[in-house]
Amino acid sequence: MKSFKEFNAELNARPALDEIILTEDGKIFELFEDRKWISGRFDRNIGIDQPTSGAGQVHAHVYGRKNNELVVVNFDGTASHGFKGNLSDKDADALRARGFKIRSGNLVEWLVVKSPPKLLFG
Repeated sequence: MKSFKEFNAELNARPALDEIILTEDGKIFELFEDRKWISGRFDRNIGIDQPTSGAGQVHAHVYGRKNNELVVVNFDGTASHGFKGNLSDKDADALRARGFKIRSGNLVEWLVVKSPPKLLFG
C-alpha cells in the first residue's frame, strides 16, 4: 500500500490538462482556470475568463495593438465590466468560433434609438 505522500507525488507527476472542450447542440464550452489567450486581429490579443461569481458568464477581454483594453464581451454578446464598443471582424470571428454570440455588425451592447422616448402625463 502506498503512502499519501507517494500517491500525491505520482499524481502531481502526471501531465495536466490545460483545456477541455465539450460540445452540446453546436455550442462550445471551455473549462480552464486562468485566462485563456486566443488570437484575433493580433497575436494573443483576446483573453477569455471564467466568471468570478456563480451568477456571471464566461467573458472575453479584447486588447488593441498597444495592449489597451478595447471591449469586454460576455458569452451571450452583451458588454461586461463597463466596456462596450465595436469589435474588428477578426476579433469577432475568433470569438464566434469559440461559441460567443456576437451580434451582426460586431457591436457589443450599443443601443440605437430612432427617436427619444416620450413621457406621457395623464
